[in-house]
Amino acid sequence: MASSGPADVSGIDYVEVHRGGTVAQPTRIDIVLVKPLPLPHAALTGDNIALTGGVRFPAPGVEPVVGAEPGGTQVSRYTVTVPGGQPTDFSTYRLAIVEGPGSDTPPDFIDPRLSAVDFSFAVDCAADGDCAPSCPGLPEAAPPDPHFDYRTRDWEGFRRLMLDRMSVLVPGFREDDPVDLTTTIVEALAFRADQQSYTLDWIGTEAFLDTARTRASVTRHARLLDYTPGEGASARTFVSLSLTPGAASKDGYRLPAGTPVLPRSEALAPVVPAADYPAVLASKPVVFETLADLWLWRWRNDIALHTWGDERCTLPAGSTAATLVDGSEGSGPLQPGDFLLLVETAAPDTGRAQDVDPGHRHVVRLTRVTPVQDVLAPGALLDIEWDASDALPFDLPVSAQVPQPSGPAQRVVCAAARGNVVLAEHGATLPPPSHLNLPPSAGEALAPRLSPPAPQPGAAWRPVVSGGIGPLSRIAQHGPADPGPPSARALTAVDAARCLPEITLHDAFASWTVRRDLLASGRFARDFVVETGPDGRPQLRFGDGTHGLAPTVGDSLGVSGRFGTGPVGNLGPDALGHVVLPDADRRVPVSSVTNPVAASGGAAPEEDAAVRVAAPEAFRRQERAVTPADYAEAARRFPGVADAVAVSRWTGAWQTVIVHVDRQGGAGVDAAFRTGLLAHLESFRLAGFDVAVREARAIPLDISLAVCAEPGELRSEVGRRVRAALSPAGSHGTPGFFHPDRFGFGTALYLSVLLAAVLAVPGVQSVTPLVFQRFGRLALGELDRGVIRPAPTEVLELRDDPSFPERGRLRISTGGGR
Repeated sequence: MASSGPADVSGIDYVEVHRGGTVAQPTRIDIVLVKPLPLPHAALTGDNIALTGGVRFPAPGVEPVVGAEPGGTQVSRYTVTVPGGQPTDFSTYRLAIVEGPGSDTPPDFIDPRLSAVDFSFAVDCAADGDCAPSCPGLPEAAPPDPHFDYRTRDWEGFRRLMLDRMSVLVPGFREDDPVDLTTTIVEALAFRADQQSYTLDWIGTEAFLDTARTRASVTRHARLLDYTPGEGASARTFVSLSLTPGAASKDGYRLPAGTPVLPRSEALAPVVPAADYPAVLASKPVVFETLADLWLWRWRNDIALHTWGDERCTLPAGSTAATLVDGSEGSGPLQPGDFLLLVETAAPDTGRAQDVDPGHRHVVRLTRVTPVQDVLAPGALLDIEWDASDALPFDLPVSAQVPQPSGPAQRVVCAAARGNVVLAEHGATLPPPSHLNLPPSAGEALAPRLSPPAPQPGAAWRPVVSGGIGPLSRIAQHGPADPGPPSARALTAVDAARCLPEITLHDAFASWTVRRDLLASGRFARDFVVETGPDGRPQLRFGDGTHGLAPTVGDSLGVSGRFGTGPVGNLGPDALGHVVLPDADRRVPVSSVTNPVAASGGAAPEEDAAVRVAAPEAFRRQERAVTPADYAEAARRFPGVADAVAVSRWTGAWQTVIVHVDRQGGAGVDAAFRTGLLAHLESFRLAGFDVAVREARAIPLDISLAVCAEPGELRSEVGRRVRAALSPAGSHGTPGFFHPDRFGFGTALYLSVLLAAVLAVPGVQSVTPLVFQRFGRLALGELDRGVIRPAPTEVLELRDDPSFPERGRLRISTGGGR
C-alpha cells in the first residue's frame, strides 16, 4: 500500500465480509482505508457505494446509511450493510467508492487505483482445493524422515527404528556390521526401551480391575470399592481325647495350646514323640493345632447323663440343658467355657455300639454349671446349660428299652458326654512350637525364610516368604463387636473375608504384626501386609515411614508362622488320630485321639473372576448410616439381631438415633450385648449424632380358643397338640406359631392365620376364637376386625408361661372327641 501522498487522500486497504447465518439475515461489509481521512471529507452514504458483479444473482443493494468509525477527528473504517433477502452466488463481486449514483469516478479524497476491490460473498464456504497459488521456481521439499511407529513395543522394533534413523543422519552408515560400536549402543538402547515399554504396559494393565492380572492389584482395586476378597481360610474342628482307664489322677495332664494333631495312620501310635515330628512334616501332611490349653482328666472320658429315673429318656432336638453325673471328686470339675461332646454310644433299637448313628455327635460350649442332688439317686450331679446357638440339632436317646428274644426288655444306656474336647485349627507352626522342646537344628529344612533376607539401599523391600509345608494359614479374626464368649457353633463358623495370615516377624528389638492394611498404622508401628506375589507366593509389604515403619537397610528379620489352609483341611469325622507331645510327656496315657465332627470352614482364595463381578457391586452396600433406616439396617447385620427399628430424636443438645432391637429367640438386651452393638454401630455413625440402644417394646397377647376334637380323638391329647403347635417352644425341634422370631417390629397378627395353624393340627375338627386382644387392656374390636396391629416400635409376644401371664397368655378349652 502507498504510504505517501496528499494528507487528505486515501484508498481501500481491504474489506471484511460478515455474512448472516441465513439469506434472510443482513450481511455486513467493513471497509478499511489505507489511512484515516479528516471528517469534513469522510462523509459517505449508500449512494457512494457501488456493488457490481454476480453470475446467477445480481449485485445486491446496500442501505443508504453508511456507518463510520471515527478515530478522534478522522475516519479509518466504514460499515456497509446489505439488507437480508438478497441472495448471492459464488462469483466475484466488486465494491467501489464513487461520487454518486450512476458514476464510475471516485471522490476527490479517494485514490482512483485504490477506489475498488474484488471480493466474494462465499469466501468462507467449504472447498475441495487449496486456494494458495502455485509459485514456480521454489526449491523442492526435502524427503520425509523415516516413519516412526509409536506402536513399537519390542526390542526388534526399537532396534529397527533407531538404525533407520542413523542411516538418515550418518550417510554411509552400515547397519549390517554387528561389531560396530554404534550398532552395539543402538541394541543396548533398544533393550532398555523394551524394558521401559514392558513397565508401561504392565502399569497400564494393572491400573484397572478388568485388566489386572496380579492378585495384589485385583485385591487393591476391590478394597477401593469397600469389597474385601477372600484370600482363603483354615478349617476348624474339635478334637476329643481319651486317657487310658486306670487309677484316677488328681493332677491331670496339661495339653498346651499349639499341640499338633495328625491325620490317622496305622503306622503311628496315639502319641507321637516330638523327635519324630520333623520327619512326619517332611511328607507335608494335613496338620491341625489346638487353640487353647486343655487339662485331660480320666473321669471326662465318658460322663454319664442322668435320667432322673426315666427308663426311656431322650434329649429332644433344641435342648440347651442336661444333667450329668459328676465323677470329678473335686479334680478337674466342669466349668463355663468348657467344650462338651454329646454322642450316641449305642443304637436305641438294638443296643449295639456298632449300630450307632455317626451323625448323632454334637459339641456344645457350657455357659452354666450348677451342682444339684437327686434324693432318689445319691451322688453328685451337675446341671449344665449351653447357648441357644448350640442347641441340640437332633433327638438324642439317653436310655432305651431294647426288646430281647426272650424275657423282659433290657434297659440300655444310649448316650454319654465327653469332656476332654478342645478346638483345633488347620496349620502347622514353623519353626515347631517351643513347648515341644525340639533341638534348634530340628526342622530347619522346613523353616520359613525371607527372600531377599534383608532390605537393600535404593529399593523398596518386598521379600517373598518361601519354605513351609504349604500356603500360609488364614486364621479367623473375631472383631471387638462380636458378642462373647462365642459358642461352639460360632467358633467353627469361619468368614474368609475376616481371616488374616498367621505369620510373625522378629527383629532385634520387637515383633512385627500382620495387618489387613497400613492405613491406621502409625509411623513407628511395626506392621506389615501380606499380599500374593506374581508367582503365587506370599509377599510382604512394609510401611513408608508415615503409615507403618520401614525396615532399616541391612536389618535381618526372623520369620515364624503357621502353614496349611484351604479346602484340603475340611476333613471328615474321625480323620485325625494322633497327638504330638514332647519326649518328656510321651508316656502320657492317651488312648485315643479323634475329631468327632467334620472339620469345616476351609476355603480357597476367591477367584479373580468372581472378585471382578462382585467388587463393582460392593458400593451398593451402605457403609454409612445417614437416615434412621440406615441405622436399622446396620443393626440387623450384628450377630443375634432378628429385627431393628430406628427413630431420630432431638435431645436438646444434639440429634440422637434410638435403635430398638429385637433379639433372636426373644432374648433380652443385656449390658454385654448393648456394648457390642454400640461398638458395631460406631463405624456407621455420623459425626454429631448420638446412638442409643433400646430393647423392643413387647406387647403381650391374650388369646382364648375353643377347640373341638374329631370323633374318636382323645380331647386332652388334641389340646396338648394345639398348645405345642402354638407355644413358642414348639415340638420336636420345630418352633411354635408364637416363636419370638416370627414377629418383628410392626408385624400384625391376623386371626385367620392363627385359626389356620390350629386347624392344621391333627385331630382338630373346628376352632372358635373367644378372646383375641392385648393382655391387660380392654378389647378394642380386635376380634371383630380379625387383626391385632402393633406400633412400628412394638413386637407382639405370647410366651405361654403360667408363671408370667403378663408376657402373653394362651387359654385352650377342648371339647368333642372322647
